[in-house]
This record gives sequence, C-alpha cells and structure tokens, in this order.
Amino acid sequence: MHIRYSLLLCASALTVGAPAFAQRTDDNAVTAADDAFGKTVGDEQIGIYNPDDVRGFSPVSAGNVRIEGLFFDQQSGPTDRLIDGSAIHVGISAQGYPFPAPTGIVDYSLRKPGEKFVASIGLRYGPWNGQSGELDLQVPLDGKRLGVAAGVGIYREGSPFGGTPHYESYAASLNYQPNADFRIQPFWSQINVSSDESQTLIFTNGDFLPPRVPRNEFLGQKWADFKARFNNFGVVVKGKALGLDLGLGAFRSTLAADKDHIDLQFGVDENGASSSRIVIADADNFFGSTSGEFNLSRSFIEGPRKHSVQAMVRGRSLSRRYGGSDAIDLGPSRIDRADYRAAPGEVFGAKTRDRVKQTTFGVGYELRWRNVGELSLGVQKTSYSKRVDDPTNLIPGTKDSPWLYSATAAVHLSKNLALYGGYVRGLEESDVAPANATNRNEAPPAIRTQQRDFGARWTISPGVSAVFGYFDVQKPYFNLDTASRFRQLGSVRNRGLEFSLSGQIASGVNLVIGSVYLDAEVSGEEVDLGLIGKKPVGTFKLHNVANLNWNVPWHSPLTLTARFESTSNRTANAANTLVIPARSVTSLGARYRLTIGNKPVLIRGTVDNIFNKFGWNVGGSGFFIPNGSRRYSLSLATDL
Repeated sequence: MHIRYSLLLCASALTVGAPAFAQRTDDNAVTAADDAFGKTVGDEQIGIYNPDDVRGFSPVSAGNVRIEGLFFDQQSGPTDRLIDGSAIHVGISAQGYPFPAPTGIVDYSLRKPGEKFVASIGLRYGPWNGQSGELDLQVPLDGKRLGVAAGVGIYREGSPFGGTPHYESYAASLNYQPNADFRIQPFWSQINVSSDESQTLIFTNGDFLPPRVPRNEFLGQKWADFKARFNNFGVVVKGKALGLDLGLGAFRSTLAADKDHIDLQFGVDENGASSSRIVIADADNFFGSTSGEFNLSRSFIEGPRKHSVQAMVRGRSLSRRYGGSDAIDLGPSRIDRADYRAAPGEVFGAKTRDRVKQTTFGVGYELRWRNVGELSLGVQKTSYSKRVDDPTNLIPGTKDSPWLYSATAAVHLSKNLALYGGYVRGLEESDVAPANATNRNEAPPAIRTQQRDFGARWTISPGVSAVFGYFDVQKPYFNLDTASRFRQLGSVRNRGLEFSLSGQIASGVNLVIGSVYLDAEVSGEEVDLGLIGKKPVGTFKLHNVANLNWNVPWHSPLTLTARFESTSNRTANAANTLVIPARSVTSLGARYRLTIGNKPVLIRGTVDNIFNKFGWNVGGSGFFIPNGSRRYSLSLATDL
C-alpha cells in the first residue's frame, strides 16, 4: 500500500461514506447484510468493520484479500465497475470458510452478466460539490453461456478538506459458463487518479489537540498532489471434474504512482502556528504483485453428515520500487488559513527496491452435521522470503517457513441457537512506514499472528439474527521509535467483544446494528522504558453503528434511511496522556423508486453528519486530520 492510502486509514471511523450511486436499482447493503460485521453492495458499505479495519487491524494491509474465494495480493483496490460487492469473514461468518486468517478476510465478488441486456446509468451531485457519472453494461452474447460485464465512471469529486481530485474508472469482464459444472471469468480494471491534492497532516508540539480549523476549504499546497494508475486483471475458474470441486485464480495487481506529495506541519501550537512545514515529494513509485491460488475439494455424504477434504496451493511474487524522496522545507506556517507557496524544483534520489516471494500449501477437513454442528480443521505450510536493495543501507534478507494451523467449530444447541469458536495462526504483512518516518514507505517482513474467538448466534425469528462474540488477536507491534524510525517496538494484543443484530424486524423495516468493545494493549521495550503508553495511538474502547431502512407503508415507492455511528474516547498520542473526546454522527436519507417508460429509476438523497459535528481523527504515527463536515448528496440511477 502506498504512502497516501496507508496514512489515511485512520479516518475510517466516524467518516460516513459517500452515498451509493450508479448501482443497479435493486442494490441495497442494509437488506443484503447477514450481520453487522461488514458488507458492501455496489458503492454502499455498512457495518462496524471494513476492508481496512477489522478488530483494530487491516485485512488489506495484512494480505487477507480474496476474489471469489481465491487468494489475491492486492496492491491497488479494484473498481466498483468490476466488483459487485464484498463481505468480511470474521467470527461466525468465518465458520466453514476454508483456511481463515487472524485479521479476518475480505472477499470480493465480481459483477456477472445476466441473460438480458442491461445498461445502468448513474449520476450524482455531492458530497462537497462533487459531480460524477457512471455507466455499467451487462451484455449477453450467448444466452446464459456467454456474456460481458463492463463499466466506466468519471468522477470530479469533492473532498472534506477542499480538494478536487479527478478519477476515471474502467472495467470489463467476460463470463463463460457452458454448464453448471464450469465457469471461467477473465477481467480487467483500471483507475486513473489525477489532481488529488494532499491533505495537511498536523503534528502538535504538546499534549493538546490542534485548534479548530476550517473545513471544506483547501489549506494545502496546490502543487502537492497525487497522480497514479491502479490496475487489476486476472481470471477466475470454477468447475467440477472427476467428483472434485476445482478453483483457480490468477491475478496481477499494480499501482504506478507518477507523483505523490504528503503535506506535514510539525510543532503546531495551541494558536495554530507550526514551526516547520515539510512536503514529502515522491515520483515514479511502483508496487506490483502476481498472485493466485489453485484448490480442489472432495465431498461425500454419510447420512446426516457431509464431509469435505480440501487442498490448495497459493503463491505471490511482489516487487516494490519506492524511496528517493525529496523533503521540501517550507519553513514556519499555519494550519488554520491558506499559506500558498510557489512550486519548488524537486530533486529525487536513488530508489529502494524490495521483492517478496511466498508459496503456501494447505490441506483441510470440514464436517457439516445436520442439526448438530460444524467442524473445520486446516494446516498450512508457507515459505516466505524477502530481499531489499537499499541504496544507502545494507539490509539483510529475511526468510520464514512456519506451519500455520486453524480450527473452528460450531455447535447447534437448538434450532435457533448456535455456539462457535476458533483458533487461527497466520503469517501476515505489517503496515508500511508512514511519511514522517526516517525509513518512510519501508515494508517490514511478514509477521506471525494468532487469533482466538468464540461466541453465539441466536436466530430470533426468520430473517432476524443476533451474534455476540469475544476475540483475542495478537501481533508484533510496529510504530515510530524515539528516533522516528518505523520498526517493531513490541507486541500488541487486541481483545474485545462484538455484537451484531440484523434482519427485517417488522414489515418493511430492516435494521443492522453493530457494536465492538476493544481493549488494545501494547507490550515491549518502549513500554517498559516508559517511552510510550500501553494503548496504541488511535484506538478507542467502543464503536457503535446502526443502519435503518423503512419502506413507508402508505407510499411504497418511498424508503427512509438513517445511519448512526459513535465512538468513545480514543487515544491521541503515544504517551497515552491525550484523548480525542467521544462523539457521534447521524445521517439521514431517502430512496424513491419510480418507473419511467417501463424502466426502473432510483432517486436517492442523503445528508451526512446532519448536526455538523466537529472532531479530530488521529493516525497511528500521531498526525491529526479533522472529520468531514455536514454534506449533501443527490443521485439518480436507472436500469435500461
């Protein structure tokens, strides 16, 4: 993950996303969600977790991403023109999922053409005065056997800090399914990003929050922007032969950043003045990975029991080119008003290159016993190697080849009540070094991780279920030391409780409620020496999310929507002497469905952060950015 996106993960909580638009008119994440742990349908995302935040960690950064259940080493996010949606597999939703992972798994599903021609058009205005248009096509070429799904999107977005990034999004896939036993789907997608200005990242000179700053105004440097291309292409094959279920995926994911800038203000005092403003400039960075998986399974039925034996091999070859940054010192500045400077000449140094190769073999067994329970066992042997070619330092290569075990089980105490539990070990990637590190953008070697969890699922009524669970995740802890070098400082243990309630609780009323209580604790040399506290920067104890859809009974075309999100105090500095106060954000909206010329049309309006709450988000390396202000969106989608 490149510099900018790794820095902005901190904003995931209490940043209510842009409304869904240009999705097919029947897409709805709230009605599609089986639980509150994370669901994406089209452009709409709900739940207490998302691909960059599950139980306090990032599945994407950890390398736990799948496409149609097959291993995918994501270096750039696939476009929504290609992806139909995604689900987070964690807790009970990971039961029966082959070879689970400690940080949870993000599984993308591809858009697939149907039997009929469909052209979906979407237009949107907002938020923050953004303007966007999308076109998605489903073109059958041979009935059910062969079809094409394709899409294009043009975005002139608004941003909460006044930036005006430009995006272009393209995708196409061919789906060939001659019979129920075979399917092959090659695909390609690309996102072009330009004029994506850098948001100012604020570092205070004491144990206090920055003074309030204007929102919706661009206070950065106009030349400090980002330009890049995100590409993903590959093929998914699913089939049956000789009594075996087969799966094959081969993928290529790349991010080519022509230029990137990070605007940092250090030593900010309580009046908004900074002692130093430094812009980190980068050019010609590249991240690319070829990855894939081949798996097969055999199932047989013995009375009420279904047994499945699975085998898989996964691999990836990752190369990264980064570094040689230019640190442009603009001197003293301010965070509360525009302070534009002339674009300087930029001088870049030699690049660092690293290469990762990893191969994993696994075998597993799954038992499904009707009305009794489920059992899943897995063992993997992985071989990992990393080599770093640094122009200024000699960095030894690293290798690791651990055995990884997993065991999950569920017991049905009754028709409506099930208990579950599991233990998983993993070898995962760590976050990359942030922009204010002396070794910025460096990726540490893979780390060994483990997770224990257990809980219960209660089916309250048909279509309504509740989940209550406990989890315990342990990983090595990486952050900045006193010399601002990003390295391992000890270990971190995230323990907590999670709750989900989802389903249609009354006629026309769908509800998704989620809550997580998180107790995160760091241990190691820096804690023992009193240099940092026990709580990781940016963590909070409690995070609650609720989504509501109400189909108005006296006017069926109208659906009212609401979203509520809240967090408790969150740790705001490494010493644990400062917190960001608790806050909540409320969003309201409406969907209106109608038919024009026998074609379905969906009109949707939303108001996010309706009370215009102001608050700070904090990154793991200690920088502050404000949350988004009140914003309005209006979208129109139709299927032709």
